[in-house]
Amino acid sequence: MSDKIVHLVHCVDTEGPLYESLSATFEVVKTIFGIDLPPSDENLEKLRRGEGVPAAVRPLVMQFVSKTRLSYNINWGMVDEMIGEIVSDTWRRRYVDDFGNGYVFNWFIADHVGYLTNPRQRALGYHVVFDYYRKKLASAASSRDELHWHFHPVPFFRECNKSSNNFSHTNEHLQVLSRRVIDHGWFPCAYRPGFHCERPDINLFLEQWIPFDFGNQGVAADKHRITDLQNDVKAGRYGDWRRATSEWETYHPDFYDYQIKGHMKRYIARCLNLNSRLRTIDEHEVEKAFQRADNGLQTLMAVTDHDEREMRPYIDGFYNLVRKVQKKYPQVKIRNSGAVEALRQTLALKREAPLQFDASLENGCLMVKTDKSCWGPQPYFCFKTKNGHYFHENLDYHGGTSWSYTFDDDTIRLEAVEAVGLATNDDYGNVSVWRKSL
Repeated sequence: MSDKIVHLVHCVDTEGPLYESLSATFEVVKTIFGIDLPPSDENLEKLRRGEGVPAAVRPLVMQFVSKTRLSYNINWGMVDEMIGEIVSDTWRRRYVDDFGNGYVFNWFIADHVGYLTNPRQRALGYHVVFDYYRKKLASAASSRDELHWHFHPVPFFRECNKSSNNFSHTNEHLQVLSRRVIDHGWFPCAYRPGFHCERPDINLFLEQWIPFDFGNQGVAADKHRITDLQNDVKAGRYGDWRRATSEWETYHPDFYDYQIKGHMKRYIARCLNLNSRLRTIDEHEVEKAFQRADNGLQTLMAVTDHDEREMRPYIDGFYNLVRKVQKKYPQVKIRNSGAVEALRQTLALKREAPLQFDASLENGCLMVKTDKSCWGPQPYFCFKTKNGHYFHENLDYHGGTSWSYTFDDDTIRLEAVEAVGLATNDDYGNVSVWRKSL
């Protein structure tokens, strides 16, 4: 295998269908760009042509209205038609890499939970999107597709069409993970941040559990200035990566500032948008990846988009752009890669066998041992009660690779518990899950 490789990693923020009414489109335009027009098809056409729009934001408004509103998959039928084609062997083989591999997707799956209102008609509920994709991919053409985790922090008033940058005021992230462990025997080793947003609480949470993070959207300063023309993202309000590296490199974050290089254990990879109004992949960025690989560094170039939007033409344009730039670098090969697969290759991680749990329940006490160190300070521990509630808890640590948890009157009595679960990653990104029904 050539040492000069660009790993192409396509991360899909996988959220299911999204509906947007005409009035909602005008509300968003007003919020982002300050343009207040009555909702009508006539005014929508004017915005598409840039009529009456200030010159400073005219291209952004025209792109936003044309690309975003017109390309939504507004129901599961539309999602299914698109996904059914792009996971087929025929479609994947249109974009064969230099090693004979078809196209690979990385599905970062979200659960829309914890909301009281849902004007965009999201697919609400635990496992709803997850179950669809697991079933769809079970018969897909590529076994190299990877499933990972995507999460939208719940806003204060629990409106599904709005965003937040805070894990800490709800426990929905814990509910999602606990249910994935107990209901599906599944736990993530890679994460894509909802709204591209991380903050100190999110940084510290991820550090405990998840080795691989595809959040960094660092770009050159002139491209960050574009965000200051858009009210919803200016001044680092959401998706703030202004201090992060704009090179195609992976780094360990700092304890106090996730954007800069530090001494935490987690890896953060760079991932730009494929079809968006900001931080979008372009020819310059593709060339940077090839230049890096041509200098002998295996390089991960990741892009992200959403299944709620039409993906096919943008993938086609991206792949053609990659092949165009590649002609300048004949020694560099491209490889369609899974997200974790690519990180293991580019970081030269040492292969190891997955961690094994040795767990038992005796006299109301869960005893846990592992045959090697887990990723973070402890395994992820959760349980489900017989009345259908899911809880995440900390374990008591006994040193080495040994923990325990006591079910009693101060916690919850064991006879009220239906199932318990443990999950962890190791340094190679192997996921290990143990669960037991009582």
